[in-house]
Amino acid sequence: TNTPPHIGFALESVQADVLARYSRLLGEDTFFLTGTDEHGAKIARAAEGAMKKPKAFVDEIAEKYKKLKEALNLSNNDFIRTTDRIRHWPAVKKVWTGLKESGDIYKKKYNGLYCVGCEAFITKKDLANGKCVIHKKEPERVEEENYFFRLSKYSEKIKNLIERDKIKVIPVTRKNEILSFIKQGIEDVSFSRPSKDLKWGIPVPDDSSQTIYVWADALSNYISAIGYKQETKKFQRYWPADVHCVGKDILKFHALIWPGMLLSLGLALPKVIFVH
Repeated sequence: TNTPPHIGFALESVQADVLARYSRLLGEDTFFLTGTDEHGAKIARAAEGAMKKPKAFVDEIAEKYKKLKEALNLSNNDFIRTTDRIRHWPAVKKVWTGLKESGDIYKKKYNGLYCVGCEAFITKKDLANGKCVIHKKEPERVEEENYFFRLSKYSEKIKNLIERDKIKVIPVTRKNEILSFIKQGIEDVSFSRPSKDLKWGIPVPDDSSQTIYVWADALSNYISAIGYKQETKKFQRYWPADVHCVGKDILKFHALIWPGMLLSLGLALPKVIFVH
């Protein structure tokens, strides 16, 4: 929600809608979820640039995304916002607590590069001529104490799951891309930012001096919307997802960080990641 919806988002929505409608025509019990990811530095800065408070800024843009249902004749069953403090926030806090109880959250000092456009910590090998290949901007140098997620612990298992199509990545070019990325070596990922530098987000449980990393928050929407916090019948009925329909720039988060989180939590993994 740093910007109004564009044609790429419309394409993604229609593709997901086709999958949902086809499944219903087959007589399958189908739940189609969409929504808006509304936290992070990118959105906070966009709100500042528009001279608005972050909440007012995202409220206005999220409404435009909601209106796509009518404009594109979408058949989604639900729309989740990551600023939803009743449905989403409690689930994210439960996810964080679960990761911590698995021994997969720890604190250390971080010194490296951060791309605000990607909302991701990156390395020099991710750059071209010193700039992010997606956003064509130089990343910022960040030095801070953060919580980290032990992603490296799960990288070999995730690689094996993708290779054997237990997590099926479509098309195969994207499967090869993520496998190549994993084979280069996976480090643990920073999972929080100091709240003094980033207030716009969900506070880390029991440590309000830190804000949960936007992707740890955003990816949890898939289970927060169907009642993960309360372990509802809806959650038991619809998880794991048959398909995640995503854009190519966020493949890494869906095919690596998200499965890592789910493995740590002992939850089932999505069956297919369809990358448009």
